[in-house]
Amino acid sequence: MPVPDLDAALTGARLVEEAGALLTLGEEPDRMVAHAFERLGQLVPYDLATVLLRDGDSLRVAHAVGPLASPQLAEARIPVRGNLRLQNALKARSRPATFEEDDPGEDTFHGLLEMPHGHSCMVAPLRSRGETFGLMTLDAMVCRQYPDSVLHHVGVFASLLALGLKQAEHLARLAERERNLAEEVSYFREVQRRDVLQEPLRAESAAMRGILDQLRQVAATAATVLITGETGTGKEKVAQTLHHLSPRREKPFIKVNCSALPATLIESELFGHVKGAFSGAAAARKGRFELADGGTLFLDEIGDLPLDLQPKLLRAIQEKEIDPLGSEKPRKVDVRLVAATHTDLRAAVAEGRFREDLFYRLSVFPIHLPPLRERPQDIATLAEGFLDRFARENRRPAVQLPPAVRDQLEAYAWPGNVRELHNVLERAAILSTGRELTLPPGALPARGERAGRPLTWEAQERVYLERLLQHTRGKIAGPDGAAALADLAPSTLLSRLEKLGLRPRDFREA
Repeated sequence: MPVPDLDAALTGARLVEEAGALLTLGEEPDRMVAHAFERLGQLVPYDLATVLLRDGDSLRVAHAVGPLASPQLAEARIPVRGNLRLQNALKARSRPATFEEDDPGEDTFHGLLEMPHGHSCMVAPLRSRGETFGLMTLDAMVCRQYPDSVLHHVGVFASLLALGLKQAEHLARLAERERNLAEEVSYFREVQRRDVLQEPLRAESAAMRGILDQLRQVAATAATVLITGETGTGKEKVAQTLHHLSPRREKPFIKVNCSALPATLIESELFGHVKGAFSGAAAARKGRFELADGGTLFLDEIGDLPLDLQPKLLRAIQEKEIDPLGSEKPRKVDVRLVAATHTDLRAAVAEGRFREDLFYRLSVFPIHLPPLRERPQDIATLAEGFLDRFARENRRPAVQLPPAVRDQLEAYAWPGNVRELHNVLERAAILSTGRELTLPPGALPARGERAGRPLTWEAQERVYLERLLQHTRGKIAGPDGAAALADLAPSTLLSRLEKLGLRPRDFREA
């Protein structure tokens, strides 16, 4: 028969082994504690086992198992103030304390349970990072149930239980954070998709209708697309439309502006890095390729990509692999690449600023966006769509686009293309006070009136009268007034101005 000390040691070893196996499974806290106390009961008998967690100036019964566990214990709170036993137990570092019925001090569950005459109680601290966050208690209906030989082993069990509880708490927080992030990602993707659907690619001109047809054809494939065109023609909008027409629409659409990133950072931004890859890399970071995995990566202004990075981009496209900075293992990515540029890449290839093999790999399916001056049929549709969105976003009444203003917009050359059109319309919408859009003085420089179809008679009259009022600073009558310069009676001129929505006072500070 084993000697008592050896028997206690073997029992303790079994206890630690059983508890360690249970408390590292990552179960839900209730299941983990129930399983752990079940195994503990096979080695250290008890009639009630609880986990009490600190909650301000009291202890909350978080878990209770055993024959004495009753419904009134669930989430019950036990005051610590005035209870010397609990105060001392919370101050203890590791060794459990045992109490008998006749020991001084208030019973742990006084007022909650009618404990039988004659019982034992063991209390062990639950600690994490140097702080006691709760207690583990064992109660038995007989006295002298917990000899000193098991105190150490139960203390080790309590330490493992504390570890398991904190691990479960952290896992729950991580799971909640993951759920929140997933909901945020889903929300922002839905917003992005809704914005594209609300503001579809405007295609009234034959040129833009042809581009939409091309997008529908290539969207279902994984082919790389190169979008070219002047600055401000809407290349990003075309890329977004392509993504949302494709089977990848539920996956990320990630944008990188190659001209906006410093050359020293663009490699890390594209391909990511591992911890310690360079000075300041305190943690690993995913690059845009990995963030776009399964979706679409839009590389705007690809012509500004540094020459030394172009082979790495070519490999990523051809092999569908990336090499994060500092990593010895390549990573597979599934990305649909869409590139855009306003520069002539063929000329850049001839000058040695862009790799020829990368150019051909990017231009599998080229799409060229014509400038706005070559498709005036799209201007009115673009303007009306922008004015509707402006009204919605600013909770203002919708502003209509009158024919005379439309003619002016269609006659202007728009060197800044769609971006310039939106800027002009936004300022005009802010300043317009009526139900129709009025262009502020000087909104369209005269140099822009060189392209597009000729102005209508009314639009020409408007342009002339705007310049006339600018010249006279809104003065109508008198020898140097607008009426005299136009060889019109002041009343006639005022009538014409009213019809066109022009107010002399708007030009007095011009």
